[in-house]
Amino acid sequence: MVFAIWQEPSAVSTFYSNQTVAGVVANASVEGLVATDPNGEYYPVLATKVPSVQNGGAKVSSDGKRLDVTYELIPGVKWSDGEPFTSADVKFTWQTILKDPKIISREGYTEIESIDTPNDTTAVIHYKSLYAPFATRFGAIMPKHLLEKEADISKSDYPRRPMGTGPFKITEFASGDHITAERNPNFRVKDKPYLDKIIFRSVPSREVAVAQLKAGEVDGMWNLLDSLVPDLEKDPGVTILTTEGNGVERIEFNMAKNQEGTDPNSRHPVLGELAMRQALLYATPKQQIIDKLLFGKAKPGNSPVSKGWAAPKLTQEGYDRNKANDVLDKAGWVRGSDDIRSKNGVRAAVTITTTTGDQTREQVEQVLVTEWKKIGVALEIKNIPSLVLLSASWSAGDPRKHGVYDMSMYSSSPDIDPHQTVNLRYTSKQIPTPANNGDGQNYTRVQDPVIDDAVAEAGSTIDQEKRKVAYARALTRLNEIVPIIWLYERQSLEAFRTNVFGYKGSTWRSITWNLEDWFVRR
Repeated sequence: MVFAIWQEPSAVSTFYSNQTVAGVVANASVEGLVATDPNGEYYPVLATKVPSVQNGGAKVSSDGKRLDVTYELIPGVKWSDGEPFTSADVKFTWQTILKDPKIISREGYTEIESIDTPNDTTAVIHYKSLYAPFATRFGAIMPKHLLEKEADISKSDYPRRPMGTGPFKITEFASGDHITAERNPNFRVKDKPYLDKIIFRSVPSREVAVAQLKAGEVDGMWNLLDSLVPDLEKDPGVTILTTEGNGVERIEFNMAKNQEGTDPNSRHPVLGELAMRQALLYATPKQQIIDKLLFGKAKPGNSPVSKGWAAPKLTQEGYDRNKANDVLDKAGWVRGSDDIRSKNGVRAAVTITTTTGDQTREQVEQVLVTEWKKIGVALEIKNIPSLVLLSASWSAGDPRKHGVYDMSMYSSSPDIDPHQTVNLRYTSKQIPTPANNGDGQNYTRVQDPVIDDAVAEAGSTIDQEKRKVAYARALTRLNEIVPIIWLYERQSLEAFRTNVFGYKGSTWRSITWNLEDWFVRR
């Protein structure tokens, strides 16, 4: 089967790439201890059960401040090279995450004090805190036998061809062309996967993927957009899968100075002012963008957590050009002869960056150029490839990590437990700097004690209702500060030729989550 992806991942391993498309490919080969099903419920993958307080797999200490989690592993599981998968691999994964500076995120793993492996099929995780979202950790496991002697894993074959226990094994990564995954003969599920091989074909845009799908050159494609659906629906040889998504398209402001390794405490001369950020929000016609560019099939965004038990009931203020102008007038931003405002010698001129090859995002940028000029703000477009902008890698030069951008536009999706997303992106300790080797994903450089305290509270109790209230408090405060404009909530749209079967959409995972069930009739 040939499956089109219109962004190429910088790496397939999600330890070394934060791009959504990396996870799409990684699902072919990499597995974790537990995963999330389409209903948002955890289910065991390499573990025999999902640990919980109720079943005794998770135990809170007598003082209520620490947590021990025991994973019983499925016996007899093998890596794709035939070597046994054991609890030693779980411990090695944790140790590697802590010591490798090129790992994308250490969220939650730094809360682990130690891991015991009393036998090959038991791993006991000792948390030094009451880390509530423990079930989200170890969503991927590294093979100790393959990597323990590598001085720098990021320079090995592993990031681009990660070995796993999943239904396929990545056998080829041809940059700019394709990634090949072949059937894993050691996969533990009898007679699966059904496919012998899946080729992830790299194409430059969604539009190219659609053309190849209609021509039968590919069997399926990832991440269709609403604007492309009406034309594709006319093709009798194509089926479109629509799934309720949890992704939110947004514009993030860098509130610190736009400079290499920026000081988080510095102030962006334009975007560092609340009045300016509010004005840009008021001057952003979310509903018009949805109606004109997405055929009215999306919803205005209000929060990064749009679905699930933790989703707050928030409304980010809507389009009001008069209000935008009024806010800037009162804040002392004065229009010049070219109608662009300035204040204290600083011109209201900023840049926006998104992924190249995304026609809809480029159209949104053009709308913003026009709309923001009407309130006296000049916007310049500077787009770059996804594998740079969305790599979430300091070494790969992600400008959000380094602080060398004014604003960026992209989408991201939280897990059913949103803690990693909210903690990594909006708390003060998660601001990437040269001093911490770019660790953290707080790209707006927002620093607020209300957010910090609320997120810490949400992550340190297993009472779900208390956690929900705490997240709502943090996200309400986030909207008050306006470091981000939530554009719209996205549907998940994929398309397949009518001779492809077995796929199933999921709000909480990418389309390839059940790749072992896919098959093609020729």
